[in-house]
Amino acid sequence: MPAEEASAYEEELGEKPGKLYYGSGCNFCANTGYAGRTGVYEVMTLSEEVRRLLLKGASSADIKAQAASEGMVTMRRSAMLKVQLGLTTPLEVIRNVYSIM
Repeated sequence: MPAEEASAYEEELGEKPGKLYYGSGCNFCANTGYAGRTGVYEVMTLSEEVRRLLLKGASSADIKAQAASEGMVTMRRSAMLKVQLGLTTPLEVIRNVYSIM
């Protein structure tokens, strides 16, 4: 695995990557190794504490930190958990998720 991919995985999940899967490609997937789509979501529950931070004009970093402390799973983490399950690759996560963050 390229160093950038391993580093992103380890940074997000706090562990070294184990066995990861990469598609070899076929006619159906136009030789990309990917078929279909899988959703990656980040859902923040509007708790009383998050609401209080929003109303007082807190920074987005403070709001995100509070939501994370309440159990919110970030989009990056959600995507890397899908890598861990063998549903996608670190490269695909970096290409599609990290570019929008």
